[in-house]
Amino acid sequence: MRKTKTLLSMIVLVVCVAGALFASIGHSVFAQQATVTAQDWYIPSGQEPWGTAFDSSGHVWVAVTGCDPTPTCSNTTPPGKIEEFDPTTSSWLATYQLPANYAQPLFLAFNKIGRIWFAMPMNNSIGMFDPVKKVFKEWVVPTANAGPWDITIDHNGLIWFTEHYTDKIGSFSPSKHTFTEYTTPTANSLPYGIVVDAQNRIWFTENNPAVARIGELIQFNHLIKEYTIRANPPSGLTPHLLTVDPKNGNIWWTEGFVGMIAMLNLKLARPGTNKGVTEYSYTLPCSTCGSHTSAISVDSNGIVWFDDSVQNIFGSFPDTGTGSFTLYPAPTLNGHPHDGLRVDSQNRVWFTEEFANKLAEAQ
Repeated sequence: MRKTKTLLSMIVLVVCVAGALFASIGHSVFAQQATVTAQDWYIPSGQEPWGTAFDSSGHVWVAVTGCDPTPTCSNTTPPGKIEEFDPTTSSWLATYQLPANYAQPLFLAFNKIGRIWFAMPMNNSIGMFDPVKKVFKEWVVPTANAGPWDITIDHNGLIWFTEHYTDKIGSFSPSKHTFTEYTTPTANSLPYGIVVDAQNRIWFTENNPAVARIGELIQFNHLIKEYTIRANPPSGLTPHLLTVDPKNGNIWWTEGFVGMIAMLNLKLARPGTNKGVTEYSYTLPCSTCGSHTSAISVDSNGIVWFDDSVQNIFGSFPDTGTGSFTLYPAPTLNGHPHDGLRVDSQNRVWFTEEFANKLAEAQ
């Protein structure tokens, strides 16, 4: 649930074969030299880069927190920044400093008219930046100390976010400037990641290991369904971020400290059960370092990409659920790739290296 500050002293480069721990588990290959290469760039200013987003021009935008939320930052931490990077020139275009009364942005999402939205858990607000007018705005979430965390935008332009310090998710209407909040059926669920699918359904993770479920909100009746991952989840099973497979609509997520990713097959899924859930384990290159699997994204070829901040790696796995994991070292030793991994429209993999203060690209 809470990410660790543990740093790797080194990654041991080995080729490993994992046993079949769950229903469908392939073997893992750690790649020193492969068809995928990675490079990275220091962010221009600030530290602790976190979430990423792409604008309509393909530019990469990075939330720079200036702190490491675990899950909060010191109230003396100054407001964060948002940085803009141009992949065509491999250069940073601009740094946007949040105003004095703001907090630290974690995750970013663009709406259809090019405005960038972000959550600020440390001052319990949702923020917006207009790149054309260079104007920031913010709105306070109704529930006190809710901790707005991950953020996504649905097909109707509503801003959705998880309330990580509580058991709620919320939405914000930019046209009406109103919030609506929804309480999860299970108490103390600590929602973390959130995403919208092609049918405009809202999916989110319930990060508390005592809960460890995937939530679904149906918008027309505001009904929340929960899907169990395991009957008796271990203490390290903390669902983090999630994504929608563009090929078949299935939901994929990362599982925190257990070294796994998982998938919900929507054709087989049954609320209140773990039917349709399959977990996939990869062999840890460093067997004594621990694991923290966090961000996840699926490219247009059906390859699932994820990262592990403690192992200092990123990896890939077929969305068919068969075949092998391939693991790659992050460009910088002890870089800590965490919650910023996304695949762009050209199938380039982008991720932030939080402790190295860098943005990385792999292709």
